[in-house]
Amino acid sequence: MGFVNDIGEIVHGMVDKYSGSANKNIGDAFLLVWKYPKEDLIIDEITGDMRVKECARVSQLSDMSCIAFVLLIAAL
Repeated sequence: MGFVNDIGEIVHGMVDKYSGSANKNIGDAFLLVWKYPKEDLIIDEITGDMRVKECARVSQLSDMSCIAFVLLIAAL
């Protein structure tokens, strides 16, 4: 159990540092999310499909999630 807690500490710390959230832990699996601000979401009125705007804030958040993933792999 100590090993899993050590891994969890690394994962949670790295995700928080790069503006994400550790949403759920299931044994040795982690659900990590990076949420876009509501003002960056576009909803198609006809189909109801949701997508995000192409803007610097969305691009930066997407980049931060990828950077966190690479750094997590290196740290683990």
